[in-house]
Amino acid sequence: MPGSSNGRDIRMAEKTDQELIHGAQRGDRASFSLLVERHYRFMFKVAWQWGGIREDAEDIAQEASMKLAGHIGDFRFESAFTTWLYRLVINTAKDYYKVKNRKNSREGQLFEDVDYVSPELSPEEKIMSKDVLKAIAELPETLRETIILVCWQQLSHKEAAEALQCQEGTISWRVHEARKKIAESLDMKKKGKSYE
Repeated sequence: MPGSSNGRDIRMAEKTDQELIHGAQRGDRASFSLLVERHYRFMFKVAWQWGGIREDAEDIAQEASMKLAGHIGDFRFESAFTTWLYRLVINTAKDYYKVKNRKNSREGQLFEDVDYVSPELSPEEKIMSKDVLKAIAELPETLRETIILVCWQQLSHKEAAEALQCQEGTISWRVHEARKKIAESLDMKKKGKSYE
């Protein structure tokens, strides 16, 4: 029947995430594929913000997609899907860097492709963005993941607390500490540049 596949595609695209998740949990490949397609950019963004290297972010997003296939049945609708997916991507990123043991070799190239994310910035703003991103990358893990959720993913403190499985007050403290450490790092970079 001509056009019937187009009608099915349109109906699939109109499904909510909840419907797609239920379909994927029942083994419907089309539902799972559309769910991944909808959230792939989110997964890539989280991976890039975590590690700072585009190529690694692509690998992490791919691995997270494969993990999602194996763990979609674990999602119980107790939180927002993106909150649950954020945790899956972060755990994938942590595992990825453990396996690659890249902590020392990453230092030189962190956020060199910042233009990929913000091409509209002036040269001065781009330098500042790189400095901010490097300062974030130097934060302890708990502060880094909190600042990514609150500032980049724009989750409320309550939503971030749910994603990170801690108290809302802990999130507020972490954001405060992260901002303080980032400001100190930027101030040190600024002073260092003034002596050059």
